[in-house]
This record gives sequence, C-alpha cells and structure tokens, in this order.
Amino acid sequence: MSKPLGYINPHTLVRSLDRFKLDSCKCLRGLKGFVAFFVICVALGLPPVQAADFVLIHAGELLAVPGQAPQLKQTIVVSNENIVEIRDGFVGVDALELSDDQTAEIIDLRGSFVLPGLMDAHIHLMWSGRDRPIKKKGGLAGQAPLSNEDLTLWTLRHARTALASGFTTVRELGAEPEVMFAVRDWINGGKFIGPRILAAGQPVTAAGGHGDNSVVDADPDSLGASGLCDGLESCRRAVRMQHKRGSDVIKMMSTGGWADHTGTEQLFFYDEMEATVNAAHQLGMTVATHAYAGDAIANAVRAGVDSVEHGLAVTDATLKEMKKKNIFLVPTLSIAQRKGDEITLYRDKYRAFERAMDIGTPIAFGTDVGGIPHRYAAREFSHMVKLGMSPEATIVSATINTASLFRLESEIGTIEPGKLADIIAVNGNPLEDIKTLEDVKFVMKSGRVAKQGGEIKGIFLE
Repeated sequence: MSKPLGYINPHTLVRSLDRFKLDSCKCLRGLKGFVAFFVICVALGLPPVQAADFVLIHAGELLAVPGQAPQLKQTIVVSNENIVEIRDGFVGVDALELSDDQTAEIIDLRGSFVLPGLMDAHIHLMWSGRDRPIKKKGGLAGQAPLSNEDLTLWTLRHARTALASGFTTVRELGAEPEVMFAVRDWINGGKFIGPRILAAGQPVTAAGGHGDNSVVDADPDSLGASGLCDGLESCRRAVRMQHKRGSDVIKMMSTGGWADHTGTEQLFFYDEMEATVNAAHQLGMTVATHAYAGDAIANAVRAGVDSVEHGLAVTDATLKEMKKKNIFLVPTLSIAQRKGDEITLYRDKYRAFERAMDIGTPIAFGTDVGGIPHRYAAREFSHMVKLGMSPEATIVSATINTASLFRLESEIGTIEPGKLADIIAVNGNPLEDIKTLEDVKFVMKSGRVAKQGGEIKGIFLE
C-alpha cells in the first residue's frame, strides 16, 4: 500500500537519530537537506518558542473594524489564539492581575497602524508567475519534471510569502490536490508557517475545458479525471469526488481561459451548473466559478454560485442579481495590468469592476497571484483604488467581505473580543496611502507572531 504524502517511517527516524547530531542540521543543503532537517528536528523534539499566556499589543492607531473610524492608543489583549479584549490607552502587564504562574509580554506597535489580517479569495500557491523553481537535470530535454515533493516545497515557499505580505487567510483555487492538501493540513495544523488555507484542489470542468489536464484517453474513474463534468450525474460525482479527496470549496470552470487557450465562452449547460452547485451546497461547500463571458456568468449566478471569479464581461443585470443574492465578485485586477495583453484589453472593454461598484455588488478581494509573483499580491489594493474604490472599501473587501464569503465571519475579519488574533501592522496610514499595505511590518496569525520588525519567523513546530 502506498503511503500518504508526509508519511515518516519511525524506523527511518531512529536510524537518522543514530547518524546525525543537531549541529549537522546547519550543514544540510538542497531539497533533500531541507527535508532531512525537518525530519531530524521533529524527531529530536526541539522545543518550540513558548508563547506567553497573555500578549499585550500596544497599537498607535487601530482599525479594529474596517469601515469604521480607527482609534488612537489602544491595547489589544491576546491569549492563546484569541483576542480577549481591547482597552483604551497603553496598558501595562500589571493591569492584567495575573496569577503567579501566568506570564505576559508586550509588543510595541505604538508607531504603527494596526488592522485585521488580510485575506485573498483567489490565489494559486503552486505557481508564482514569472518566478521559476530550481531546474532539475535529467529527462529527454535535459531537465526533469518537478516531482510532487518539489512542488510541495515550492508551495510552502509561496505560502510563507503570502503570510509575510499580511495575508493570514487565503482561498486556494486550483492546484495539484495531493500537494495542496498536504500543505494546507500541515500549515493549518500549526506545523509550518503560512496563512490559513481553504483549498479547492482539482476544479470541476467540462472535458477539454479550462483546467482539464487529463490525457485524452483517461479512465473516467481515475483521480486525474475526477473533476470532469459531462451530464448531471457526472457533475454531481465530480463534486462528491473532490469533497472526498479533501476539497474545502468547489471551483467550477464555467468558461474557458487564456492560460490553456480554451477561450472565454461558456462550457457547461445550465443544468450542469445547477447540478454542480446543488451537490456542493448539499455537502456544505461553497462554489467559486471562473467565468468571463456574460451569458456564462448569468447562468452561474442563476444556478446559485457563491462567488464569480474575474467576471470580466458580466452584464449590469447580472451584477444587480448578484447584489440581490449577495454573490461576491472577485475581480482579480492584478492579472490584467500588462498593456496589450488579451485579458487586459478584455477587462478594459467591459469595465466590470467599475460597474459593480456603481451598482453596489458585493466585492471580495482576490488577486489570482500565481499568475503573477506572490510578492506582488498587495498591489491589488492600488489597482482597485486607481479604478475608483476608496482605500477604506478595499480594506473592507479584504477583511469583512472575504470573511463573509469564506463563512468565517464569526472568527476572522475584525479585531474584536472572541475572534482569532489575526493582526497586522504597517508604517503609515493605508486609509491615506493604500500603498503602505505593500510593506507589512508585523504579522500575527491565531495569536502567534509570524513577522516582527519586518522579519519573517522560521517554521512553526509544536
């Protein structure tokens, strides 16, 4: 029987301990070295940095609830994963009345603007635009393909970049399922540094459609073809298979796409869309639809999707229907910034984002990074402001709106007592200059400091 990705043979660990000393960890290099480093250090039981029982964050300016006015000189009290309370002024440790065995520390952000952790509703962690992984020797063309092990490390790298950029929760909308689910589980389990991840895994698409990477003669029962949707029962099965494999959300490819030259027009019949959405909702999963053409978006909205990704040629009538049904538009402006590119010309022709703002369609922040390098994700804020959205509204789109889309509004999106302590800080006021969000100096996720003083921390180990 094959072992799942991430399986560690205990006998191998014992032999490794006999052969290696802790100091040798420093000498390991390359992919095998990194994996060995991780395995050895886990096996040795290196103690994690013990967090204090309470953390007091002194915030010079605090935007606790995006959309409301920021407050000056506030103290956020954090314990374990959660925000306990917010007090006026800079409160000292003595004010907590701790028991003899309790500890507390202060994080000084008195010169910073503090706000909730950001969220990206459309991200691809397995790619990074023009960034390229290491080249591997071998193969017919002199370069061997990347293995799932390679892709796992590559994905972890991008997750680290996302968190360092201030994104504490992301929705991953399409990647190799085994790789993505392993990374998600290790990060969400607190073993590696990275944002909280909701993962789609393999998209549901028509045969030959956008995202169909199966071979022509693929066995329809194979995992590689498990996302193919042709007919009502096939679409239902595709959803159920992705749920069984571990997907948190379903991505439905309503149209083709530029990346694989499958066009911009509708690929599903309406009843196939409806079957896909109903099957997902029955399982408690939301549905994000990749869609460009107006008729495809209208049918997907009628079928009841939860968000429309890109939505470039959406009509005003459909935007109004989305407003009525509280269906989010995720505009992904970042991928339409190169002058002369087809997607840029297509976006500029229909100006869906601008029309959505005028109509009042709910908008959730999403970048489609992976199509561009992950380090540029926060530039989406400036693109939105350039097209007429206020800085305040862009922050709402990346906090309160995304939390609602993710069905996590009771846990994240604001800095309020009882919620998870997802907190970031920047130098300067993003309500006055949105570009300050492109240089996040402090990141806390679930009460654990991931970045401080502009420096990202190492991997998390419990």
